[in-house]
Amino acid sequence: MTHDEHDSKHFNPEKVFAGLFILTMLEVLWGYAFGVWLVAPGQHGNRLVLWGGLLFFAFFKGWLIAVYFMHLKFEGWVVKSLVLPTPFLIMVIFGYVMPDVADKETRLKYPVGSEVNPATGEVIVDMHDGWHPPGHGGEHAGKTPAAEPAAEKH
Repeated sequence: MTHDEHDSKHFNPEKVFAGLFILTMLEVLWGYAFGVWLVAPGQHGNRLVLWGGLLFFAFFKGWLIAVYFMHLKFEGWVVKSLVLPTPFLIMVIFGYVMPDVADKETRLKYPVGSEVNPATGEVIVDMHDGWHPPGHGGEHAGKTPAAEPAAEKH
């Protein structure tokens, strides 16, 4: 391996950081230009141009990070080909998740953290009053149903 080939496998992280910094500044300016400055008061502006530009800058910054900091530029074709199915797998995950999150009428019928009492089937919203399995803490921990009536007689 010659000295030139060895140097071609290295990069200058300061240059990549400077590029990311410049792209971030351009992204912020783009957001202000098409979200605030070029929009008349009470108007929303051209959302397609705003979001299209912001997504372009975000994609380009992500590409810089993946290529240089994740060293994909210096990898062979096998590693690069493993990245190709990623968008497809993301679409599959969205396809499986969308039926759960797209139905706005029945989504979050009960607050997050609610629990179903296995004995009665009742939904417990306030977990302080919730069902506690025997031997796992709670106000009834360590008590058995047979011991409770005996304690009431005395």
